Amino acid sequence: MPAALPLIRPISDLRTDLNDVCREAQETQQPIFMTKNGKANLVVIDCAAYEEQRQHERYVHKLREAEIEAKYRSETVSQASLDETMERIFSMWGV
Repeated sequence: MPAALPLIRPISDLRTDLNDVCREAQETQQPIFMTKNGKANLVVIDCAAYEEQRQHERYVHKLREAEIEAKYRSETVSQASLDETMERIFSMWGV
């Protein structure tokens, strides 16, 4: 499936047609690139789409962290070993 073309509008639409810009942002859930003198100047995005994008970025960041950790820390800990270690820690603290 080909990538969708970006939504591009002149920045003057914020003044003359703000309701339509808002509607388009909500309906498409895509960023709208606002241009000034033919150059990208501003991006408008619906709040829900923005939050979804931020959540996706957080997931990707966590996945990258996990991949790096797995690469440099290849050993695993068994449940029995973990239980033993926790028991030892708790007994030292009298818990």
